[in-house]
Amino acid sequence: MKKTDIKLKTNERKNEFTSLEKDEIIELIKEKEEDPDRQNQIRTKIRNKGFYYSDFETRRKKGGYTVDDFKRLIDDNKITIKDDKK
Repeated sequence: MKKTDIKLKTNERKNEFTSLEKDEIIELIKEKEEDPDRQNQIRTKIRNKGFYYSDFETRRKKGGYTVDDFKRLIDDNKITIKDDKK
């Protein structure tokens, strides 16, 4: 099990992620976009990492949020990426 696969407490929401978590979330969003039949299952994995898109955007998007939406949240400083190398 990877260090970041540890499940958070229920509803533990975050707005700060490590660069590793960011990369993992991006990969999961790509999977979600490519496989709509598994969207709910993949979204659960994303939420287990502490990311809830609804915490940042109240409007629902047809087809769900995208990698570009996630990156925009970072660019707009709504999500912070901290360096996981200390």
